[in-house]
Amino acid sequence: MVIKKTVCIFTLILLLNLSGCKKNILPKRYEINELMLVQVVGIDKFPESPNDCMLTVASKDLDAGGGQGNLGSTGKNTGSTGEKALILTSEGKTMFDAARNLQTHSNKTIFWGHTDYYLIGEEAARDNIAKYIDFFTRDHELRIDSKVYIVKGSTAKELIEQFNQLDFFIFDKLESLGQNIRLLGTSYEIEVHELMRFLDIHHASARIPCIYLAKRSDDDGKQIMDIESGGYAIFSDLKLAGYIGPDISRGINAITNTLDSSVVVVKDLAGKDVSLEIIDCKTKVIPFFEGNTLKSVTINTKVNSNLAELQSQTDFTDEQSLRFMESQQSVIIKKEIESVIEKVIEYESDCLEICDRIRLSRPYKWLQIEKKWMEIFPFIEFIVQVESKIQRTYELKEPSGYKWSE
Repeated sequence: MVIKKTVCIFTLILLLNLSGCKKNILPKRYEINELMLVQVVGIDKFPESPNDCMLTVASKDLDAGGGQGNLGSTGKNTGSTGEKALILTSEGKTMFDAARNLQTHSNKTIFWGHTDYYLIGEEAARDNIAKYIDFFTRDHELRIDSKVYIVKGSTAKELIEQFNQLDFFIFDKLESLGQNIRLLGTSYEIEVHELMRFLDIHHASARIPCIYLAKRSDDDGKQIMDIESGGYAIFSDLKLAGYIGPDISRGINAITNTLDSSVVVVKDLAGKDVSLEIIDCKTKVIPFFEGNTLKSVTINTKVNSNLAELQSQTDFTDEQSLRFMESQQSVIIKKEIESVIEKVIEYESDCLEICDRIRLSRPYKWLQIEKKWMEIFPFIEFIVQVESKIQRTYELKEPSGYKWSE
């Protein structure tokens, strides 16, 4: 009986709320053509007032004829037809202030729920990344699975506007870039919630993939601006400390178990190039303690590869040939890992998740050193071990032309 009365009271309260007794209990309803669906957000320091923020957003034109009538900060229409983005820019004392000011430049309601990419300009990253992303992690309209990139060498506004001169929507370019960098193994996308965890758990350190504007020739030989991946931006104490380029950034993915695929070029016994495709890479971080003192950390990496291409016509299936190629791959990966460790120590950044790996494997010992971790980190002895294994040769056992080389 008591349960029935409770249900009746709850139902009555609900009906009263929905009947108009409380104003604006539900979100306002909009038609899709009344919304500007933001998909890419650029975040910068405002150059004319360094303490202020600048916000640039890009949205695909939903109208068949284009021209939503959006006005940029200069009062000019920045909308366009085709695949180009509609771009708005605003400034404010804070990011939230800039976001509200942005609405005054559009005749449509700005909708943030479709935002997939945050591009942070270099100067904003050097200032304090937490200052610029707090609004985007706190506000309920925004998604925490959006991806974050640092714009190397320029502002996010400049990158968005320069790329918008091409007939290719910037969102599509970033989506394609994120899928393709995994094939190279030189970078790895990071989402907002992962970045938040980095900053909180890894002593204000983080690694964020970076992109930059680069010139390339189109089909007509004309020089155009394009977006390229530049490895990783490394953070220390919430500020951009430096970059690790694509020449060694694969070492970061190897250490952090985010190396899905990559190509390593080695030599065979005849001195010809051989392409090995990394298909699996697993790394263990093994701390060594004497009492409560951390003496060293061993980075133990195992790499499995397939033989993807062989340029010579010699037999490569014997044990000696395989071991020769495996040893070269081990040397290459080891050198990249060692170079990466040297760089992050220089930057005073635990962006390799070393503290987290020690915490999980030796939780009691970790408690003894947690508070002074960043004092200890630069003086740790790192021992790098890499073991390579060639698993298979795909569809061919003998190289093309092997019959005629005998």
